[in-house]
Amino acid sequence: MGPRGRSIRLRIYFLVAIPLVAMLGLFVDVAYSSVTNYQNLDRVPNLIKVTAEQTTQFVTLLQAERRAAVVYLSAPGQTSLSAYEAQIAGTNTGVAAFNAAMTSPATKAVESPQEAAAINKMVSDVHGMSSLRHAVTAARISPLAAFDSYTTIIGDESAIFQSEAASISNSTAAMSGLGLISIVNMREDLNQQDTVLAAALASGNLTTTERMIFNQAAGRQANETRLYKALFTPAEVSAYNNAMSSTTVKTITPQIARIQREVEGGMPLSAMRALGLSGPNWKEITSTWTLANYQGGLNAAAGVVAYAQGLANSARQTVYLTGAIGLAGLILTLLVTVSLGRSVNRRLTLLRRSALALANEQLPSVISRLRQGQKVDVAAEAPPLSVGTDEIGQVGHAIDAVRQTALRSAVEESRLRQGINDMFRNLARRNQSLLQRQLTVLDGMERRATDPDVLDDLFTMDHLTTRMRRHAEGLIILSGAVPGRSWSN
Repeated sequence: MGPRGRSIRLRIYFLVAIPLVAMLGLFVDVAYSSVTNYQNLDRVPNLIKVTAEQTTQFVTLLQAERRAAVVYLSAPGQTSLSAYEAQIAGTNTGVAAFNAAMTSPATKAVESPQEAAAINKMVSDVHGMSSLRHAVTAARISPLAAFDSYTTIIGDESAIFQSEAASISNSTAAMSGLGLISIVNMREDLNQQDTVLAAALASGNLTTTERMIFNQAAGRQANETRLYKALFTPAEVSAYNNAMSSTTVKTITPQIARIQREVEGGMPLSAMRALGLSGPNWKEITSTWTLANYQGGLNAAAGVVAYAQGLANSARQTVYLTGAIGLAGLILTLLVTVSLGRSVNRRLTLLRRSALALANEQLPSVISRLRQGQKVDVAAEAPPLSVGTDEIGQVGHAIDAVRQTALRSAVEESRLRQGINDMFRNLARRNQSLLQRQLTVLDGMERRATDPDVLDDLFTMDHLTTRMRRHAEGLIILSGAVPGRSWSN
């Protein structure tokens, strides 16, 4: 069916449907954006709660195993081998908890594809450590090669945290997440320095390559220290510093800085020993600092997670509010548009019925009554339509005018026809009266006439007069009246 064949009602429904569909599309888009934002804001803190602490604790075991491996390879012996095997046992003890956290339903439910890839890589690398451990135990690998292999696995932790921080949509929370990564990196940097220097103290020799690795780690630690202060909020900096402000930490921090300067300055290992540096002393210093760093990271992370959770709760409230407002707007739009559509349809239907009633009922009825001689009141037969004053109302007023004009024309035409009929009837009756008088005169003349020719002419005139009288009776009948008179032969 072409556009001209569609009903106006269908077109009105289309007009009503367009704003409804647009409103629905806008509502769905806003609702989807709000829900997606809430899910993302709620997902990341939940993932951090499930994975961050377990990953950090397990990496602490890996860092200890790396230290023992490099020390053993730098100074092979039963004591260092036993220490390494003990660290392997400790790491294996933590594998179960680490795997449970990384593969738990809670983790799978909230991880993104990028986060899942980073987590799966670390799990895979951890499960593939057997060959590395065998090589270390058999001393088939150099200390620096073992250091690099373990560092690569430990670096998976940073990749996991980086993917989680990248998933945070709020800029403030994302910056705080990067600040936490800086703290984790600071601890790893010091652990690398600890491993290199511990191996050197065990072997009695600090090579140029080891000194370079140590200096690079110390430089990264300084950069990460500046970075977390720039990324954290004042409250988060304070939370971290509270754990680093103990007397012990304040005492060992200058010692660490002094040793870093000595290594960077190229001081021989023997001179550093003469200044009091030893394997146990260095381990105590680094263990104390990394433990405080870990606790400070937990303190700061609690604030970051709380802030992110607050954002998620706020986003959830926004979802509820947006949904309520959008649903109310959609319902209101539906009610208004449907009501307006039905109102227009109702008024158009009234106009249609009025036009059909005029054509099929009112005009035929009025004409029939007029033919029967009844009087017709145009105002009573065509009462005005109540359809408002807008464009539809103007059409209704035009139909009212058409109805009244049509009925008035019918009445006037009936009156004109009745006047013509009356004129014909009056003329016919006058002719009828004159013809009757003429017939009476002819009848008298016929009675007195004696000449056959004259009598024959009189009979002819009588016959013609009778025919004229019948024509007059026909005009009376055509005018709608009865002849009124009849004569016998």
